Amino acid sequence: MPAGVTTTLALQKYPDLGYVHVMTQTTTLTEPAETEAERQTRLIWEAERIAEARADIAAGRLVDSAEVKAWIDSIGTDHEMPVPYSGR
Repeated sequence: MPAGVTTTLALQKYPDLGYVHVMTQTTTLTEPAETEAERQTRLIWEAERIAEARADIAAGRLVDSAEVKAWIDSIGTDHEMPVPYSGR
């Protein structure tokens, strides 16, 4: 469940009628807005990660999505595959 979200579950039993009533209430708490300094720090961090990703792509450090899907599908089976790597 995401941070700042609270779910309350209440059960109300009606044994004579043969059913249980379930009520849920979800409350979302808003996070305080980020300051301008925090925003600038986040934007710099994001730009650095994007630059790293672009450099990896340019250098051919990629893993084919079919290999990743095959690996994911194998998890928990008798023929689990090793984690795929780019080989570069």
